[in-house]
Amino acid sequence: MKLPKLSFTVLDTETTGFVPKANRIIEFASVQVKNGKVTHEYEHLYSIDEDIPPHVQVITRIRPDMLNGQPPLMEQREEIWNHIGDETLIVGQNVSFDIGMLKAERIDLTDKPWVDTSMLASLVYPELASYSLGYLSQVLELNHEPAHRALGDVHATLELLSKIWERLYDLPDEKLNIVKDIFGKSSEGYRMLAKVLPEKGGKGVLWEEKACRPEPCRRTTCCVSRLDSAHRDTSTVTILEDTLSPCTLESLMSSCAQDTATVHWIAVKNLEAAVERTNVPEDARVLYPPFLLPEQKAVDALLKQDFFTADEATLAIKLRWFSPATREDIALHGDEKDIWSGRLAASEHSPVYLEQFQNLPATLLLDHRQLLRFITDNAHPAHAGMQKNSAIIIDDASMLEDTATKAYGHFCAVTSLRAAAERDAPLTSFVDLLEIWIEKVRSSEDIHFLEEQDFGLPETKGLREKLDLLLERHDLPDRTVEQLQNLYGILHASLKGNLVWIEEQRRGSAVLHAAPENIAHLLTLHLYKKHSTTLLLPPHIDPLTEILPVEIHHKITSQEQEHLPIHFPDRTLSDLFADPPTGKTIVLISSKRMIEDLFVRYTEPLEQRGTTLLCQGMGGGLGRMQAEFAALDGAVIWLLTPWMYEGVELPENLAHHLIIDSLPFDHPSDVLIKARSTHFENAFTGYMIPRLKCRLFRLLRTFCRHKTERGDVHILDKRLEQKRYGKDVKQFLEQFQEEEKREMRNGEQMSLL
Repeated sequence: MKLPKLSFTVLDTETTGFVPKANRIIEFASVQVKNGKVTHEYEHLYSIDEDIPPHVQVITRIRPDMLNGQPPLMEQREEIWNHIGDETLIVGQNVSFDIGMLKAERIDLTDKPWVDTSMLASLVYPELASYSLGYLSQVLELNHEPAHRALGDVHATLELLSKIWERLYDLPDEKLNIVKDIFGKSSEGYRMLAKVLPEKGGKGVLWEEKACRPEPCRRTTCCVSRLDSAHRDTSTVTILEDTLSPCTLESLMSSCAQDTATVHWIAVKNLEAAVERTNVPEDARVLYPPFLLPEQKAVDALLKQDFFTADEATLAIKLRWFSPATREDIALHGDEKDIWSGRLAASEHSPVYLEQFQNLPATLLLDHRQLLRFITDNAHPAHAGMQKNSAIIIDDASMLEDTATKAYGHFCAVTSLRAAAERDAPLTSFVDLLEIWIEKVRSSEDIHFLEEQDFGLPETKGLREKLDLLLERHDLPDRTVEQLQNLYGILHASLKGNLVWIEEQRRGSAVLHAAPENIAHLLTLHLYKKHSTTLLLPPHIDPLTEILPVEIHHKITSQEQEHLPIHFPDRTLSDLFADPPTGKTIVLISSKRMIEDLFVRYTEPLEQRGTTLLCQGMGGGLGRMQAEFAALDGAVIWLLTPWMYEGVELPENLAHHLIIDSLPFDHPSDVLIKARSTHFENAFTGYMIPRLKCRLFRLLRTFCRHKTERGDVHILDKRLEQKRYGKDVKQFLEQFQEEEKREMRNGEQMSLL
């Protein structure tokens, strides 16, 4: 292995969870390296007073009996210190986690120099889909045995560092000098790396080549006929029945391009994903939301710093290497995302955002939220284009309730504010006070609704006063000002017609929300009554009155539908795991707790049969699971919730089966669902069932984007046969069945008669 000519120690811990002090270390391993050679290895298990959680036992394969007779870690601190070494660089994958867990066990490494191989990998492997050790081990063919054991992870991390070092050596002079310059101004660990980098660059690396445009859709179904360009009044909303075809958006844009007399504003829910998978016509323009665009003044200010934190350093190198036009042009990883969101992203008033609206072409692609935001602002430059003959087309309109809630509300993530406060003492002090206030007000609740008494607290008043002073400053980045303005809207929100709440997320990060309880009247006021509007909605859906009020007249235009094999088998999940399918299978489970239980019960039995089980919540986020699911060979079963699956992006022709275990109803205790249910005489039939049908349609469409040619769907919920509403839902689903399945069903019904 090619390794830095340094003395360093690669380390890893296995723990009972993610929270220091609340969770414990059960295994520690380290490897010492001097002058490029491994000099020492160490590995030890430790007893703990509490039980090892079942899912941790499955992940690590560390059983309680393996800890019997082992010493507690507190008795081994000195030995661990000796194996780490005094004058050494600490190396690890997501090493800040291990350092935090060790500190909780009174082994404080925070003053030692360290580098994170996960962040370094995101720097030199920007073409990869994930930077988890498991995924990197697979695609880079690292020695990672046993996985999820401390020494196995250390060996894989050491090999990863070697691969990283090889790529750094291959950098051309220009890029290598940027690394030396920025790492030389960063934390001690990265300064140590900078000093041993080669004097001259190498042969270059393959990822410098630009990515190709997406291929045109190869599906045979052309879904959208030419739109009725004569209909440009605001008296009627057009409902265009959506299709399952992955070509719908591309076909829609092609149809709009034929009508050059009209400016078409095509709004999608997720612009990044739409652009990634769609061949956008040359004469169309993508209008990026401000949070995806870099504010050049803020970028320049970051690059001019005399010192960089570790995350600032890797981000600064990426900015100088690639000069990104959008956030998606660089592989943001870890806390780099908070730095971008808190300091570097543009705002709604930034020139880089507003200049997109000059000299508009006839076809525009943008996201729901920015469209809904600027149609309320008559001073926005977009209105110049809307004064002409224009049409607004809302793709995935069944999501309008959710996206309009965000567009017309306020949102503030404390982690982004914390990143924005780096080196700004007054802002840092304010964020400290904000976190103290959050802890006082929420009183250990994961979700806390603010009440009048919360707004009347002296601490709330003091927070508002300090926020007012911050907003008077003229030296803050536009993005930071926008976040503070969102917080202002939350702390000054009226509770009449609005919901205001604090949500505590995983690992202690808090998010503050304010949202209108009713958004239908806002859509009516700003959209339907002012602009010619077409909504793409699933076929044969009862009117979604939270999106389109009954008083708004509408007409429906049908389209040719794409079909797929849908089955309603008399099987259970137990049958599935007893006889697992071949290929790649996606299983949607409504309960995260149930996913954990299935992970514990079936991971090892399936493994013995050659099937890999991936589970949401059992390590890593969506990006990691997507990457691993796509990269794994052989039979794979992926368990995740329907809500997460809606955001999945996978390569075409990948998944063989989609299995839906139970109907994915909204949870009745959901903050906004509960409030909006009161708008209906019968909330179940008038609100929950239409939302359920829309979600099922979106799940089927998501599967169509990455299924194999004969990929099929199996829905196991017995309520489809046993409940009256279930039979209604089943009838809705049957319209998407292949003809042969419908004929078979009709034949069976006739034989019964």
